[in-house]
Amino acid sequence: MKKVFATSCICFVMLSGGVYAQGTFFDDLIVSEELKQEKQSESGRFEAGKILDSKPMVLTIENQKKKVEKKEVEKPATVIRDPAPLGLKWLASVDEIKYLKVFLTPIEIKDMPNSYKATNLPNPVTDFREVDLSFGENDALWRIAAYGKFLDDDSSASQGLKEFEKYYKLLDKKYGNAQEFYTPAMVNVDETVTNADGTQSPQTTTREMQIGEPGFLQKLVSGEATLYATFENGNTGVTLALYADGDNQTYIVVDYKDLRAGKKELEELYNAL
Repeated sequence: MKKVFATSCICFVMLSGGVYAQGTFFDDLIVSEELKQEKQSESGRFEAGKILDSKPMVLTIENQKKKVEKKEVEKPATVIRDPAPLGLKWLASVDEIKYLKVFLTPIEIKDMPNSYKATNLPNPVTDFREVDLSFGENDALWRIAAYGKFLDDDSSASQGLKEFEKYYKLLDKKYGNAQEFYTPAMVNVDETVTNADGTQSPQTTTREMQIGEPGFLQKLVSGEATLYATFENGNTGVTLALYADGDNQTYIVVDYKDLRAGKKELEELYNAL
């Protein structure tokens, strides 16, 4: 009896296994493709829900971190230059002046190396027809020479003297310590003198020509007469001069110099010794 019961159990288990396998087999044949996709979709939603409920993951990518991290580049120290006439900067280099959009054309000036004719100045003056800059061997702006426009003048150089007086007052107000220097031309004067016996005879004497008297223009042209003035405020020295050319034209020249440039050269030489 026990053997019969055991045999019956084994057959039941085998029959059940066969039925399950048979059900799975028929399910694969009977279940539609749409139903399978729906089940897969439900499974996907379930997985998505688990991801949303979970804590966010921090992704670290070494290559990206290297790209984001930028090294700070040290900026060069800003050099502060003192203002110079016409919107320029004293002791500035040629490149610094060009950075101000100034156009520089190399020129030759005796005993003044590294000189240029400058145009497109930041603060131009309409009375100046030409401006020359000198940087010297140290490439530092130390001289600015401004040449006034040519003025058609008379024998007394009245137009040139008027321009000279105008700039004399302006430069004295700005820089101070004005000093005028005039080297007069010597002129011959013919006159008649009375001798001791009462007779008269011609005699030629010489005297100094006064500024602005007839013939003054020609004495400026020949160089027999010179007229200039100096101004100085401790940092900048200025010379104002009146000139004339052979075409009976007068013009002024304003020559600025940075007085500290020479001191700097001496200091550098001293430190090098």
